[in-house]
Amino acid sequence: MSQETGSVKAVVFDLGGVLIDWDPRLIFQQHFATRGVLEAFLAEVFWRAHHACHDTLAPFEETLAPYKRDYPHFAAALDAMATDWQKAVMGPIPETVAVLEELVAHQVPVFALTNWPAQTWPPAHPTIDNYAFLDHFRSIVVSGQVQLRKPDPAIYALALEQFGLAPGEALFVDDLATNAEAATKAGMVGHQFLSAEHLRDRLSEYDLL
Repeated sequence: MSQETGSVKAVVFDLGGVLIDWDPRLIFQQHFATRGVLEAFLAEVFWRAHHACHDTLAPFEETLAPYKRDYPHFAAALDAMATDWQKAVMGPIPETVAVLEELVAHQVPVFALTNWPAQTWPPAHPTIDNYAFLDHFRSIVVSGQVQLRKPDPAIYALALEQFGLAPGEALFVDDLATNAEAATKAGMVGHQFLSAEHLRDRLSEYDLL
């Protein structure tokens, strides 16, 4: 086993797309006649507006006002971002939650680092209330609360400091390759999440399972 492999002693999880299933399309389906128009809205407006909401503690309505002014034809959809956000949150991903619980059973320290607007934290769903697994985390960094977001190197540095981890001591799991690569550059061992089984295999390489 390499020195790098042996130094990893903790796991830092992204949440959306790793432990919590979500799809922003569920917010907007009723606002667009075709999938093509919906995808155009997501590409042209949604992701920029979504990121803007991470960068402030202001209410969604205030943050989204400039986008409604610039894209009046998307005003109803932008209003839905503020009122129906939780429709995008589809609940825990059981297979990955099981991996998390295995780590806890093996007394591996676990933490979370998520790009999530402060205005909609903690996660909720109109018909699902099963987020007790969040209590396993010793600490959670929420991008909207600290007004930084992945892949900014500063949020990884903040997380390592808050978690009390030295460079090389944490495996970071994120569904986006960009975020995993940025974590590696910032001193974590980045791992792109593809499936629970793939993650379990990677954890086994580090003797964490």
